[in-house]
Amino acid sequence: MRSLILFLSQNYLIKKVLLATVLVVTTLSAFSQTGFHAGAHFGFNGVFIHNQNSYGFSEMDYEMKFGVYPGIALGYNFDDMNGIQLELNYAQMGQDYYDKIRDFSLGSGNNDPKVDTYRQIDLNYLQIPIMYRFQTERKKKSNAVFHAMGGPTIGLLLSGEQVWQAYISNNGTITDIPEEIIQAAIPDFSSTPELEADDAYFSTLDFGIQLTVGANIYLNDNLYLSPDLRMYYGFTDINAEATRELYNDFEFSRNAFVGISVGIHYHMEQ
Repeated sequence: MRSLILFLSQNYLIKKVLLATVLVVTTLSAFSQTGFHAGAHFGFNGVFIHNQNSYGFSEMDYEMKFGVYPGIALGYNFDDMNGIQLELNYAQMGQDYYDKIRDFSLGSGNNDPKVDTYRQIDLNYLQIPIMYRFQTERKKKSNAVFHAMGGPTIGLLLSGEQVWQAYISNNGTITDIPEEIIQAAIPDFSSTPELEADDAYFSTLDFGIQLTVGANIYLNDNLYLSPDLRMYYGFTDINAEATRELYNDFEFSRNAFVGISVGIHYHMEQ
């Protein structure tokens, strides 16, 4: 009888240990953040160009400009708090300007009236951020963690164009400034008879840094939403070589944006 009681007690203890082990492993598996994650996001940015290259024409005041920022992301978490994330994003960039200037007035003297003048620069890039990712550790009963990312970003110019417009007469009609007038201000462009392509004024490569802060809001153990605040600042000059240093106080023109995005991601447990 004593042997039977001892066996039953030992068997009961083994069952409890096995059950506890299963519960611990299941819990760790459910809340572990290691492994790959992939997703898509859509953003809306306030965009601007720091320092304007006016090709020798009068500089104008900056106007607000906005652009969309859709993309896809693939990341890998080395542990519960550290990882990397690679993105492919379509980025609308550029700048709008407005001012009263004499450059496109019908007259030719310094006393000619200033006219309302507009300039719109539209740039579209394929942006590739490669970012280190840090996030807070997910607790057992928590449905959200916070994250921060930062790293270099390469931008490949997909298209670029600019339009200059002015009210050059008193009939209330805005007029597109002919491309020939803008091109004449750039010696390398004016030396050839044909008109340059719209994107010839801009560099094909942009390089900068992107910073992101946000949260993962879990819908279940693997699927989560990621609202983010994003910031980007370019290090390289967006102007093509031929348009640089046409005046003494020339400075690099750099892309930048600040915006928000919302993504949905799936975490694949390792």
